[in-house]
Amino acid sequence: MVLQRNKPVPVYGKATAGASVKLIFGNQVKPGVAGADGSFQLLLDPMPANSNGQSLFVISGDTVEYKDVLVGEVWLCSGQSNMEYTMNRSAHWYKAKRSQGLDSLQVSQENNPAIRLFLVHRDLNKPSDRNKGWQKAESPWVGQFSAAGYYYARELQARLHVPVGMIAASVPGSAIEPWLPARPSAQNKDSVEPAGKFFSGLIKPLAPYALNGFLWYQGETNCMLNQREEYTQSFLLLIKSWRDLWNSSSLPFYYVQIAPFYYSQSKGKLKQNERSLAFFRAAQDKVLATTHHTARIITTDLADNLQDIHPTYKWEIGKRLAWLALDRTFHVKQVSQGPRINAVSYNNHQAVVNFANAESGLVAHDSSKIAGFELAGKDGKFYPATGMIMKNKYVQVSSPSVPDPVMLRFAWKEDAQPNLFNNAGLPAEPYSTGGAEVAD
Repeated sequence: MVLQRNKPVPVYGKATAGASVKLIFGNQVKPGVAGADGSFQLLLDPMPANSNGQSLFVISGDTVEYKDVLVGEVWLCSGQSNMEYTMNRSAHWYKAKRSQGLDSLQVSQENNPAIRLFLVHRDLNKPSDRNKGWQKAESPWVGQFSAAGYYYARELQARLHVPVGMIAASVPGSAIEPWLPARPSAQNKDSVEPAGKFFSGLIKPLAPYALNGFLWYQGETNCMLNQREEYTQSFLLLIKSWRDLWNSSSLPFYYVQIAPFYYSQSKGKLKQNERSLAFFRAAQDKVLATTHHTARIITTDLADNLQDIHPTYKWEIGKRLAWLALDRTFHVKQVSQGPRINAVSYNNHQAVVNFANAESGLVAHDSSKIAGFELAGKDGKFYPATGMIMKNKYVQVSSPSVPDPVMLRFAWKEDAQPNLFNNAGLPAEPYSTGGAEVAD
């Protein structure tokens, strides 16, 4: 396994009621006594990263030895099928248009003993021969693991040069509600599964295992339920409740803004339109204004087939999440966000758009014209518009259908795949005048 560096590390379990318990790891020796119910918890002092495997001993009558224990970074990744999506599955699509991941042979040959993997299957509270505990990053375990989670670990380990332990707990097709603590107000008739099911079965049993943050890739199911404000509230509760489990309000929480897909063509109970995805993304992003140590990646460029809700570029997902952590958690020099519109002015029959996060410059891929913009006049009707990069730092936007624009949108449709990036290769963020408050 990997133990979290630079933090107190709880070691916990069951022994005979009232029995003495001794914990030994490296030069640390921690004595304690089991409680009336036999449970015990002892704390190891904070430790620096260590790539040399050591034995951890727990002694209470019998001796339990955990061998080859490393100290480094521990992260929990969770969500629905796009987070569960395995390395084996990803390998079938490694030859994608934008970039390439590991192919099947490379996945089978992965051997990185500095990365350790713990794959949680459905209910941690029930015995299962599939919960194998911690494994080294080698075959067959790499192939069965979350592709986004593994590529995250790969980038983090390569950049930080410390061991990385990844815990993956995801359920395909799950809505957000089962990942929340059970509460009466969560009983929503549109919930796919009862609130609290996965929180109590998959997440709660992992605490208080020391970790440094969370990765979340979920939302497609709730988007199909046409949720907006209710998703924001659920998302805020999820972030708070998971942090509360680990007794830390500052644990980083990094998530994925869901990718382009034809939600308007889906056959769900609730009819979607071409804007539903845009407003759902805005609902996702509302948590950024009220929660610290929270950030997200944009995926508008990572879908080759808008009929497939499972984009293939999990290597890009993992890398971009790692860039967030490198920049914001580890303060390593790394551009982690794409251009973000922060000011729009209107004059001479056009919009002038200024960006934050554009220090490395604005880039148009495959064309000199920027796709994905729309303009509206006072009548509120939006029409396609064209953008041109000016002086490498702002964009002029115009449309022959809107002589006097007063509102602007960017990437505000389910099929929007704009070609505006920064020099780090990160796409510009979706935007709408009025943000999530202006609905069609």
